[in-house]
Amino acid sequence: MRSDLKEIEGERKTFTGMFARFGKKDRYRPKKVGDEWVTYDVTVLLVDVRDSDGNRVTDHLWFNYTKGFERLGDLKEGDVIRFDARVRPYIKGYVNHREYIDEREVDYKLAYPTKVARAG
Repeated sequence: MRSDLKEIEGERKTFTGMFARFGKKDRYRPKKVGDEWVTYDVTVLLVDVRDSDGNRVTDHLWFNYTKGFERLGDLKEGDVIRFDARVRPYIKGYVNHREYIDEREVDYKLAYPTKVARAG
């Protein structure tokens, strides 16, 4: 669990993170982009995420590739990104109803990134 984030749940703060790579996640429903149907969303992996005081809050976070990230242009591994975000809880873990396995737990994420910019 990201206990440092738990302490500031619900608050909007400024954070920095180092861009590592792009990824993708499958969409429940395809969306039409131009003339083709897209079955996935692009994501952004930020590592070494720190608060405005320089304290490390988590080792990594995944974000959707929003217009804020898109406006930064060409991102390269190692670019430091500054952004504001709100700390939110979410449920993570594995569930198998047939085998009576429920390993869900509450963890914390940064959501609704705004003011996305290159730091420095």
